[in-house]
Amino acid sequence: MMDTKVAEQIYNKIKSKLIGKEGKMVAIDVDSGNYFLGDDTIDAINQGKKKYPSKQFYIKRIGATHTYVVGAR
Repeated sequence: MMDTKVAEQIYNKIKSKLIGKEGKMVAIDVDSGNYFLGDDTIDAINQGKKKYPSKQFYIKRIGATHTYVVGAR
């Protein structure tokens, strides 16, 4: 299972490099710290899978506090 705390720490370290890319998605490989950008979730994951085909990625929308909200109102 992925350590989301570590993933958030990596995101906070790279956040300054992502200025101007708000709204895009970032896929982070927690093991290496490498990250990949995409216009949407699938695009970001596909960018990561080119380098790490068997990895799981932590996904975050750049500049947002939440990426997805699921459930009924």
